[in-house]
Amino acid sequence: MKAAISATVVCSLLLLAPCAARAAATDNAVKAMSQGDYERALKELRPLVEKNDPDAQCLMGMMYDAGKGVPQDQAIAASWYRKAAEQKQMTAQLFLGAMYFTGTGVARDYRQAARWLQAPANAGNAEAQFYLGAMHAEGNGVGKDEAEAIEWLTKSSAQKNTRAMGMLTALLFARHQSERDLVDAYVWSHLAAEYDPIQATTSARAVTEKYCNPAQAKAAKKSMAEWKKKWALASK
Repeated sequence: MKAAISATVVCSLLLLAPCAARAAATDNAVKAMSQGDYERALKELRPLVEKNDPDAQCLMGMMYDAGKGVPQDQAIAASWYRKAAEQKQMTAQLFLGAMYFTGTGVARDYRQAARWLQAPANAGNAEAQFYLGAMHAEGNGVGKDEAEAIEWLTKSSAQKNTRAMGMLTALLFARHQSERDLVDAYVWSHLAAEYDPIQATTSARAVTEKYCNPAQAKAAKKSMAEWKKKWALASK
């Protein structure tokens, strides 16, 4: 479940960096990485990590995570992420939390995952919100709390995270405390299937269609159209 972390070496590299001025120190390294020049990126990063720069430490972790310019080694990647995460670099916190969630490069530890994912989730990161929602749904590393799980998964789904949509559908349908739960289950199951081929093969959309009456299906389709419009406007 470590979603596209190794593949995302040059995409949104410092998306949650707390200090833009500090992040500027790594601009040359980021540019080199985006051009595939990892040797130059390493030269740029080495003096920065020696100065304990958290953004540089995070980028170094990404390089080891993906095996770009260095041998791939998730354990070393985790150590770099940890150095940066301890300095509140939220991209590193996200990646380290995901590693603890999946047991990649470190022993699986849901408590540690929750610890590191909390700040990025609070800051609005959809992946962190998905992981926290999943942990609350199962009681892994945190208290099992259906309402908390639904809250985090809803926030993640609202940012077009299709895995969150799939899990949210299951929770809403199982809970089904109100007509709204059923309508929302219809909404997220169908949106997940539309935007994700994998979700399309596992989606509960046929089940939600079966349980929704015509008025509920109409309300769900209206809500789906509103989400699509919102996402289209946000992408401009």
